[in-house]
Amino acid sequence: MRYISPEPIAVLLAVYNGEKYLREQIDSILAQTNHDWVLYIRDDASTDSTPEIIADYCQKYDNIVKIGDDRGNLGCYENFRELLRSVEADYYMFSDADDVWLPEKIQASFDFLHKQEGAYPHTPLLVHCDKSHADAELNIIHKSVWSDSAMDPDSWTKFELLPMHIVGGACSIFNRRVRDLSLESPPPPPNIMPVSHDGWAALIAAKFGKIFALRDPLLIYRYHGSNTTVRINQAKRSVSYRLAHLCGTLGEHYKKYKMVNSVLGYGSFGKYVYYRIVAYRKSKRIR
Repeated sequence: MRYISPEPIAVLLAVYNGEKYLREQIDSILAQTNHDWVLYIRDDASTDSTPEIIADYCQKYDNIVKIGDDRGNLGCYENFRELLRSVEADYYMFSDADDVWLPEKIQASFDFLHKQEGAYPHTPLLVHCDKSHADAELNIIHKSVWSDSAMDPDSWTKFELLPMHIVGGACSIFNRRVRDLSLESPPPPPNIMPVSHDGWAALIAAKFGKIFALRDPLLIYRYHGSNTTVRINQAKRSVSYRLAHLCGTLGEHYKKYKMVNSVLGYGSFGKYVYYRIVAYRKSKRIR
């Protein structure tokens, strides 16, 4: 079934057995300062009280819609992809079931993206924001992931070096052009090159459009026993350490993600890196 969003922004929430934190996340979306959105939720055949929680919110709020289908349990990647296929809107945001959005997240993200659209009309665009990390009770561990990890997101997206590791789906907003290209460009089989729903959107935006970083932490990512995330090292690394780490990371990309470069038309990994360096140097001269 197709859903045409009556509002410009479609918030897509994929959930599986999310009863513990789902209400808190939905409430944080309802508390947004921007109300020009519809929340679409697809339950991936949960076995806990998730379906009842979703039904309760759908009954209370007209701007919360459950995506109904008979496809059963698809897994995280296909769950989000099914949401993308089902909903037509001008702009899209992904939502996990266990985060908490700050009240200005939608408005600040949309304003920043809309500003970029003025400079780059008819272009696939994606904006991603910083985030905070917290424990299961939302006690803040790292207020700013980018600051605490000494990471400059623009240094990656300017080179467009496989940005699915830098761009978080729940941190992003992207326009319809990114969505359409994501669905038109089938990703490599997950058993060959596992890539997340948000990672593929970032790759599409990097290849065919532009990615911009909004440096405000606009959501709280919750660490708990059911998610797996690499812990951030707060220590500021030396230049030599970070360079060695980057080389090692590129090597891992070559082994694990060379299929991406082929699918997106870069050819070999060497050609991909060369292409990005040349494109970056040209962009610097233009400025």
